[in-house]
Amino acid sequence: MYAHLGRDPYPASLMQKRAPRVYRWVERMNRADQDVPEFFTPGTDFLDSDEIPETLMAVLRAVAEDFVPETRAAAERINDWLGRQQPEAGAAAVGRLGNLVGSAEFSVRGQTITALASPYRFYLLQRVQAIYAGLPLDEQALVEQMLQACGMRDMLAIKLDRSIGRSGNLEVWV
Repeated sequence: MYAHLGRDPYPASLMQKRAPRVYRWVERMNRADQDVPEFFTPGTDFLDSDEIPETLMAVLRAVAEDFVPETRAAAERINDWLGRQQPEAGAAAVGRLGNLVGSAEFSVRGQTITALASPYRFYLLQRVQAIYAGLPLDEQALVEQMLQACGMRDMLAIKLDRSIGRSGNLEVWV
């Protein structure tokens, strides 16, 4: 948000006037230090026992409502494309100027939505899934419990039929 709204003078001034707390949040998210002079004793510690606040869980549930169905639909579309196209290992997963494998339809809150099916999303997702797979079983159980609570448990199982790697700063089919 900072690059798109915080550096452009017009949107930045709108945020400063109409949503000063949002502006402060955007400003703080672009800094490595706390940058919170309005608080007297800002801490930098994580919450006890890596607790996840309910306020963050509510945000994750809202994200999951859109993200999970879109990811599932995109995986189905890309897997269909992979089955038909059979790209060679090392072929670019995304064409020139970001041409994608097509669009996927999914429903969110009773509305049908069509969105581009981007292989890049699955490059990132497979990295998250690999980190999860490398955790000890007790930690995997904790991750699953948290993902279940926020409606994102399916993200551990949604996969493409082919892996995506990187070569020459591009995503490629493995």
